Formats: sequence, structure tokens, C-alpha cells
Amino acid sequence: MQRTLAALFLALLLAACGRPEAAREAGAGTKREEFLAPVRVAPPSRATVEDSIHTTATLETERRVDLFAEVEGVVEERIADLGTVLTAAGNGGDPLLLARLDDRDFALAEAEATIVLEEKRGRVEELKLERAKAEQELAQARSSLDEAQAAFARADTARRDGDVTAADWDAARFALAIAESKLKGADALFRKAEVVLGLGDVAVRQAGVALARAVRNREKAVLRAPFPGVVTACSAREGQRVKAGDHLYTVEDPASLAVIAQIPVRDAARVRKQALVAVESSAVPGHATTGTVTLIAPAVNREAGTVPVKITVAPAAGFLPGLYVSLRIVVARKENALVVPKRAVLRGDGEAASLFVVEEGKARRVTIRTGFDGPGVQEVLEGIGEEARVVVEGQDTIADDAKVEIRGS
Repeated sequence: MQRTLAALFLALLLAACGRPEAAREAGAGTKREEFLAPVRVAPPSRATVEDSIHTTATLETERRVDLFAEVEGVVEERIADLGTVLTAAGNGGDPLLLARLDDRDFALAEAEATIVLEEKRGRVEELKLERAKAEQELAQARSSLDEAQAAFARADTARRDGDVTAADWDAARFALAIAESKLKGADALFRKAEVVLGLGDVAVRQAGVALARAVRNREKAVLRAPFPGVVTACSAREGQRVKAGDHLYTVEDPASLAVIAQIPVRDAARVRKQALVAVESSAVPGHATTGTVTLIAPAVNREAGTVPVKITVAPAAGFLPGLYVSLRIVVARKENALVVPKRAVLRGDGEAASLFVVEEGKARRVTIRTGFDGPGVQEVLEGIGEEARVVVEGQDTIADDAKVEIRGS
């Protein structure tokens, strides 16, 4: 302050003495130094970049099952509850056991069906003996008929020769008639025995079905999961009477995560099977997982104009069924691309992408043509070379042709 006042005083004094040039020289020392905007710069680099399609979806599990009561009964024991993990080493050697219903009525029905089946089997054995007896009697009747036919033939021959009386011939003919009648009766009895035995076999099969149904009902009183997983819903309560069809459990396999992404038709043609997918969620900050395209639907969703794409997702901490996730499906990949930090690229509404480079102490705004992007970087196809000094910090506070001061690198 004292120095400035002294300079002003000197300038006034010289002006009063008729020396304006000296006054101008003295006043020039009071002008402010020109402002230089501070910026940081970095050269472009080489990196791997990708073209990708961004979308969102909800995580689901491919292996998910709702389990319902198949028989009516009272829940005797609830073994698994909400959140129970069903593994090969759990639940006392029965890893998939969920609950048991009171099965005493089913056990009684099974015992009764067993008795009936044994009775039917015993009756069939009796019918087999009766059929064997009828078969034996039929064989004897056939043998007696053969003998009667032979005797009548001899008597008939002797009659023509005059060697047998009429009474003997009549006796032989009568014996033949009796043998034929007995054969018909024996044949009818045998056929009846076969029919009755067949009905007995049917009765045995029916009793076997009834027993199998009783056994199955008893087995249905024990509820098991069809695969290892986690119980995500449980409505079973001990002492509760349930009816067939009541929902009791939902079991999901958390290792079978997948999403169905709806991809616009214009982008779906670029998606390929086995394409890599980056999976993130705002609900799991700082964490991510990956996925793979496993199925591309062969038809378009007419209402939405999209193609359903199935993506299998790798399990990761925090990524649970029902979670809303963002997806980045990689559709192309380029190695050794020229890139700059994404933060250096300026994009205005309706304007081409641009960035600032420093040349001879000044910032110059350069329009660029961009390509693929990668994590934190943007590919530059045209506009700058590898030797450019790209402004990566401070670009939002400078204008074209502004003088800048480079700080750091």
C-alpha cells in the first residue's frame, strides 16, 4: 500500500513538472498481472475398449420351486423356516427335508391296503389250483373221449361184420355220447376257471394300485425340496391343518441367477450368444459381477418392440433374487485403441464431442470423433494425435484460446 501511494505521488509530481512520459511509466507498475487458468493435462494412451448395449432388468433364479401340500393333514413338524439353507450336509442326513404332516391315517390306510393285497394274492393262488384241477379234468375227459371213440369204432365195424350184438353196439354208442358230454362240461369248467383267475389277477393289480396310492399318500406327508437351495418363503406352521393345494414353501437356488433383458430390436441383432455382460446395482455400491448371454429369443415382443435375451449371472455377494440391476452387454471389442479419460470429453446438447488441448500456453478446443468406450476412458477416432496434451482437469472453467497454466501432469 505504501509503495502504491508513493508511486502515485511520484506520478502526480512529475505531471506537475511537465513530464507526462515519466508519469505513464510510473503508473504502469500498478496494472494487475494477466490471469492464467490452472489446468492439468495428460497425453492420450492405448487401451482395450468395448462397444456395449446398456439396459436394466431384475435378477431371478432359474431354479425356483413353489411347494404345495399334496394331501390334507396337520403339520406335525416344521423343520425348515424362512432363510434356511438346504445343503447336502444339513438336517440330520436328510438335507432337503422341510416339514412333516401327521401321517398316522396314511399309515393305517397303507396297512389296510397291504392286507387287502395279500388276501387278493391268496385268492389268486387258490384260483390257480382250481384252474389246474379243471385243466386236469379236461385232459381226463379228452382221454376218455378218445377211448370211447375207439370202442365205438370197433363196435361199429363188428356190427357190420355181424360179430357184435345190437345191445353191445348201443352200449358203445351211449358211452361215446357220455364221454362227449363230459368233455364239454370239463372244457366249460376250465374256461370258467381261467376267467375267474383272470379276474383274480385284475383284483390283485387293483389292490396293488391301492397300496401304492396309500404309500404315496404317506410319502406326501413328508415335504422335501427337489434341490438344494434357500427357503425364500414359508407359510407352514406346526399344528396348522392344511389342504391339498395350500402353499407351504418356496425354495430357490441362489447359484442359478439369471435375468431376462428386453433389448430393442435395432440393437438385438448385435447381441451374440456367450457375449460377456457387466452387472451392477446401486443397491450394492462398489461391487459388481458378470454374466453371459445364454439365449436370444427367436421372436420379437410385439407390444414392446424388444427381443428377450436371457443372461446367466455369476453369484456374488449382495446380488440376490429380485434385485434391480443395470447391464452392459459387450457386443464388440477393440484392442490398442487411442483413448482419453472420459472426464476430458465435453458433450453439449446437439454438439459434437470435443476436448481441450494445450498448445503454446493456450487452450484450444478440438472437435473429435469418438468410438467405443471402456472403464473411465473414451476412444478417439479423429481429432487428436498421440502427442496431444489433453486437458483432463479444469476444462469446465476455460474457453477456447484461453491462456492456461499447466499444473502437475
